[in-house]
Amino acid sequence: MRSLLSISSAVLALSLAPAVLGQLKIDVDKPDTLKAAAKVVVKSLVDDYTSQKPFVAGILPSEYSFFESGVFFNTILNYAAFTGDATYNSLFEKDFFNQIGDNANFIPSNKSARIANDDVGYWALAAISAAEFGAKPSDSSSPSYLTLAENVFNDFVQRWDDKTCGGGLRWAVQASSTGYDFKDTNSNGVFFELAARLGVQTGNKTYLDWANKVYDWTVKVGLIGSLDTNNVGQVYAGASVQDKCQQVDQSHYSAQQANYIYGAAVMYATIKSPTWRNRLNSLVQYTSVTYFGPQQYVDDGRSQVVTEAGCEYDNKCTTDQKAGKSILFRSLAFALVYDNMYSYFKVQITNSARAAAKSCNSAGDCGFDWSDLKYDATAGTGVGEKMAAIESFLAVVRHLDAKPVKGVFEAEEQTESPSEIETSSPASQTSTAPEVSQTPNSGSRLAVGGVLGGAVIASLLHMLL
Repeated sequence: MRSLLSISSAVLALSLAPAVLGQLKIDVDKPDTLKAAAKVVVKSLVDDYTSQKPFVAGILPSEYSFFESGVFFNTILNYAAFTGDATYNSLFEKDFFNQIGDNANFIPSNKSARIANDDVGYWALAAISAAEFGAKPSDSSSPSYLTLAENVFNDFVQRWDDKTCGGGLRWAVQASSTGYDFKDTNSNGVFFELAARLGVQTGNKTYLDWANKVYDWTVKVGLIGSLDTNNVGQVYAGASVQDKCQQVDQSHYSAQQANYIYGAAVMYATIKSPTWRNRLNSLVQYTSVTYFGPQQYVDDGRSQVVTEAGCEYDNKCTTDQKAGKSILFRSLAFALVYDNMYSYFKVQITNSARAAAKSCNSAGDCGFDWSDLKYDATAGTGVGEKMAAIESFLAVVRHLDAKPVKGVFEAEEQTESPSEIETSSPASQTSTAPEVSQTPNSGSRLAVGGVLGGAVIASLLHMLL
């Protein structure tokens, strides 16, 4: 007979053993299961943010770059819009405005010396998402979300550099910062996407003209593979002004691809030209092969799961780069409503969502490598991994239960009907409101498709969704 001591020791050992956590359960044909899974992971994501010590409102823990905080807030917005869960809306508004800076352009004074254009760009994309979803600051003295996005756009116009490489934004804002001599596709891709979305949101044609200008420059300098290259539709990292952008850095990551996909989708929806359809198709097709694997239409639940192709195979992805998948899914969720693209991508999107669920535990911790279909506690988790899982679930939700949930955000005042497109330059208009990424190829983002102000926006969404 075992002694009471040995029994007690066994009970104590069991009580101290870590709990075995199961995987998240989803059904890709049932949006409620996807929303429930997203809810679990969002809670864990927000806990990572709010539990940091010391806590700084609007900023993720110190290991994350400034741009990723902007991506984080965009994820919170997207989650609320497509699940109807407004739990984190007040947190979003309160903390988001803490980082807009003195000039309402997302350059806080303590980051101005080392800020990069893609840093502020991702915050601006969160702002335009809020405007599109109809969100309105509760404090009437705060600048509108649209104003915040416009302010960043105007800054980008002022920083457009025609003196080197025939145009383009430099990665860094300040000449003294690392990356000032590099013109990257994160910064220019964010500029392109922001311009396209502002053009639709405001009805001002000048924004669309700038979107055209940025895209044309990107192709001309060789940062997007064209029809006369072997990699049509591939977005490369950037090029140095030191050699007049002659040597292209051909490293590639999903985030930089995503910005151009989102912007091209907006331009195609707005202009309806064969040129923009072909551009969107080439970007999406390259994404399909490169970031979801070469095997086509294999619906086995394992094949064609998203991979950060530029670094994941070698297990060398940085914290910045781990944000890319979330940006890619958000971009594809919007773009795939065109030309029956979702049917082409369905296996890749749904298999990735299934794999994401299996790579997350029931506490909302998620891994980065989804191909093993399990959560690897030894590899750890993080903000980028969790945002990727959330956005993969929401990408499927958007095609099962497509429209944003009405009433989640307070309705913003209607803008003037943009039936007559304005031609005044937004960059010449006076603004109404008075840790940076470590590598130029760190990440990017996208997201229209909400309850947008203005008749053109409403009719566009009705057509698309």
